[in-house]
Amino acid sequence: MNSSEKAMQHKMDELYRITSILIKNEDGALSEILNVACSVLEAETGIICNIIDDKYRILEYHSSINTPNLKGEILNLSDTFCEFTIKENKVLSVSDIKKDDKYNSHPSATKFGLSAYIGIPISFNDSEIGTLNFSSSKRKEIPFSQSDRDFVQYLGQWVSNYFDRLYFKQSIQDKNVLLEELHQESEQKNKELKEIMNEKNQLMQILVHDLKSPLSNIQMLSYLFQDFVKDKESEDLFNIFNKSLRDVFHLIEQMELLNSVENFPLHNFIEEFDLKKFLVENIKNFKNAGDLKNIELHFSTNGKAFMIKSDQNFLKRIFNNLISNAIKFSPFEKSIFITLTAEKEQFAISVKDEGPGISQTDQEKLFKKFSTLSKNKPTNNESSSGLGLFIVKELIGHLNGEIHLKSKIGEGCTFTVILPKAFIAKT
Repeated sequence: MNSSEKAMQHKMDELYRITSILIKNEDGALSEILNVACSVLEAETGIICNIIDDKYRILEYHSSINTPNLKGEILNLSDTFCEFTIKENKVLSVSDIKKDDKYNSHPSATKFGLSAYIGIPISFNDSEIGTLNFSSSKRKEIPFSQSDRDFVQYLGQWVSNYFDRLYFKQSIQDKNVLLEELHQESEQKNKELKEIMNEKNQLMQILVHDLKSPLSNIQMLSYLFQDFVKDKESEDLFNIFNKSLRDVFHLIEQMELLNSVENFPLHNFIEEFDLKKFLVENIKNFKNAGDLKNIELHFSTNGKAFMIKSDQNFLKRIFNNLISNAIKFSPFEKSIFITLTAEKEQFAISVKDEGPGISQTDQEKLFKKFSTLSKNKPTNNESSSGLGLFIVKELIGHLNGEIHLKSKIGEGCTFTVILPKAFIAKT
């Protein structure tokens, strides 16, 4: 392996490390991010700072050279190169500061000996600003590329989201503590309790909503890594990364729907449609998920007339959850049977699997929020939020329907949804 190939292999290894850190999204990840990013960018120093008025405070610091740890240090913004980054309000990169007439007389070059720099503004905690930046005392032999600038931009978005997550997490914890105190004061503080609950729900809305943007950016970042997928090992890692993102997006969708179900009136959009065609089309969407576990999906009916007046959007969420759960908790090489039955004034739709079944104890808590089964687990490392069946029951209730479960240990599960042929709004 020549030196060029070794350099490429090293960069790929470091990008894999970055990917792993982003997937975990754990507290304390900032130091690891700076460490690996310095290696990718061939920089000596990585810094995350916040800026208040004209002061530059170092929140996180990494250096590959033998220098004191500057974490917690406060400098004058005018003495740092980040002064230009804040003014530009975008990714700023300079590969050779000492040869650039615009920057070579700045204190960061004359006082601190800076020769190469790349950085981006970041925002966090709703009101504060700062920068994510990387620098060296030596000029960049190979000038910063557009790929380097894109890399820093995506990292900056992730770092901003990291601080937002900590901020909202602490805010929600504070509200929970206050909720407990207000609860103990009972009726006398009922009004304040409701206000705090509303505020907490709003914080949850904001948190879930704001997660979408940085997660989308991380998803875009994953596309940049596709060019580095050269072998089976890197392909497996890339697939794990994208699967983790899909799981998080699914959880966000479930949390958004949960928030709507619990805190806002749900408005039905009632229309007449063919329930059989509706089910056939939705079952097709699960073919790939079934194929991954060699699970066959069978659909059958007992007649021809299946026109219904109901809400297609609600029904799609209901049956997507039921079929998804059936696949998720079924062993490999089994079958799932979806049956549509027409009765006088109603339809019955059942989803039957050949999984392990559910105990009577677990059945009693199955439709509650965040319920987890004592023994049943997804059979292929699929994610499970514990929200799906609670949401299903709530949505079915809004359609004036019912849901029933029939199950014994070792004999699988059959969920049956009963729907009126014509929805009539309750007065």
